[in-house]
Amino acid sequence: MQNAANEALADIRIEPAGLLLGHSGAELNRASWVHALEQLESTGRSVVPRGMPAEPTCEVLTYRSRSTFGFLLDAAARFLESGTQEDAENTAHEARTVKALTVIPTLRHPREEAPPADATDQERFDHRVTAEGNGFLALRVAELTALRGLRRPARGLLPSVPPSDPMAFVVVWNTVSAPGLLLSGMSAAHTAGEHGAALLQSHLATAAQALIPEELYGEWS
Repeated sequence: MQNAANEALADIRIEPAGLLLGHSGAELNRASWVHALEQLESTGRSVVPRGMPAEPTCEVLTYRSRSTFGFLLDAAARFLESGTQEDAENTAHEARTVKALTVIPTLRHPREEAPPADATDQERFDHRVTAEGNGFLALRVAELTALRGLRRPARGLLPSVPPSDPMAFVVVWNTVSAPGLLLSGMSAAHTAGEHGAALLQSHLATAAQALIPEELYGEWS
């Protein structure tokens, strides 16, 4: 398990945003940041947050895009930047992929085809997230606000504060899990100011401990 965790966390670094500009004298502006992001992505790496930092000294988290957690980090970062349905659905998909790497197949529980007839709104919504999204579901804000009476600490939401536009999209999850922890870290990276990158790195380290060793996953798959 430790090897899987070490591999997942390999090449994840926290560094000053200004370091990505190429040289110490480079000015941080929209054009230079977009160029830096393009150059970084050409090497197979990306950054969180993707938006331009306020200062060159602001810390960002860089990572390999094609890696255990990189696909989900990239999808979530793009969704938080764009807010589109496509990026929301990609984020939910990549979260389900990480879930598959962190839940022993023989311990997965079969999902009921339909909720009980006497199920509460909360239970019906949870069933929809589980059955339709396998734990992670992209849906419109309007669908979420229609259920505004629902409250449960274990549920997560990306972005953590829903947009005011009822037609905007969010990603919701209904159980505590490694990918849910990672998405919570993504929220922190975008809302916790100078400590955001460090919080995301901490969430990644915790999520990595849940990875199933590859040799065991091969036996159970």
